[in-house]
This record gives sequence, C-alpha cells and structure tokens, in this order.
Amino acid sequence: MGVARDIAEIAIGLLFAVGAVFNATYTRTHVRDFYGSFVVDSWFAPGRRLVERIVLPNAAIFNGGVVVFQVAVAVAILSRGDLTTAGLTAGAVFASLAALASSPAGTAGNLALAGIQAALALT
Repeated sequence: MGVARDIAEIAIGLLFAVGAVFNATYTRTHVRDFYGSFVVDSWFAPGRRLVERIVLPNAAIFNGGVVVFQVAVAVAILSRGDLTTAGLTAGAVFASLAALASSPAGTAGNLALAGIQAALALT
C-alpha cells in the first residue's frame, strides 16, 4: 500500500500544481468566460448564484486566491512530510466546494477527488 499511496499523493499534488499553472495562465486571461461557465453549467442553484453574485464581480481577485491556494496545497502534498495530511484535507474541502458549483460531470469528478483525498488524509 505504501507505493500506491505515494503515487496517489504525488499525482494529486501534481494535479493541484497543474491547476495552479492553468489558472495563472489561461484562466487569468479568460477569467469571466471561465467562471461564467459555472453559472451556465452548474446544476446546484445556490452554487450557481454564489458564482454569479460573488465570484464573477471579483473574478480576478478570486482567481488569484485560487492560484495561491492551489500552489499551497501542491507544496504541502508534495512536501511528503508533516504538511501532506493538511494539504490533502484542504484539497478535499476545495474539491467538495467546487462540486457545488460544477456541472453534473464536474460534480462527480470533484466528489471522487475529494473522497480520494479524504481517504488518504485519514489513513
């Protein structure tokens, strides 16, 4: 289980790192389109309204916070030390919250990612 766990944790850490790069490059230059897609595609009305009323009016600031958060989670997980569990826990919470503003397929993916991270954090 040790090698499989290490691979899973490293993969999740890299996923957050790639997410940070994506949000720092593409999303930063297409912030209204990217976050606007959550308003259009979200299945959960409160999540859709939150994005529409809070995120979109502050999209650049929100995106900057997401990038900083994703970098911090990636560093914590990839540190392979005492911060790994905290990074996995923070990542699970992030993915759970993202599920509330995602499309049905995005919700399934985010909940699966949250579940994997929570399971790794708890073991």
